Amino acid sequence: MFLVGTNDFIGTVNFYEEEEAWSVVISGSVNRLRPLAKLGFHIHSQPIGDNHNCTAGGAHYNPYNASHGMPEDPLMQRHVGDLGNVDTNADGRAYIGLVDHIISLRSNDTRNVIGLPLMIHNLTDDGGHTGKGESNTTGNAGPRIACGTIHLG
Repeated sequence: MFLVGTNDFIGTVNFYEEEEAWSVVISGSVNRLRPLAKLGFHIHSQPIGDNHNCTAGGAHYNPYNASHGMPEDPLMQRHVGDLGNVDTNADGRAYIGLVDHIISLRSNDTRNVIGLPLMIHNLTDDGGHTGKGESNTTGNAGPRIACGTIHLG
């Protein structure tokens, strides 16, 4: 899948399911982001369409109605779509390499994220642990600055 920012292609993120380990490997790179930052990284709940309307993505993907959390939190203590933060370098590029044990690419699974949007936000996700502002729902990660639809391909 690819991510777009303000009408520009800015990167590619790949998803690969390791079925034996019940995990999904997420890798890729995204450029033209804010330099030297930690930026919220989430899967949202509503399709964004072919025009990549990031604001149309709905809330974080949360089929179990859990509080916001971080990837290392257990399933019922995080949204399925909570993937933490990506770190950007001095050039504004983020290299993504993580393994998630909650999301799935299996069509018959409630945690399947195929067809949902992946978002990068403008601020750091606080993990839902501060209790301030929208910490319990969004991690106070701020506006959506890049998005793309997860698809098989």
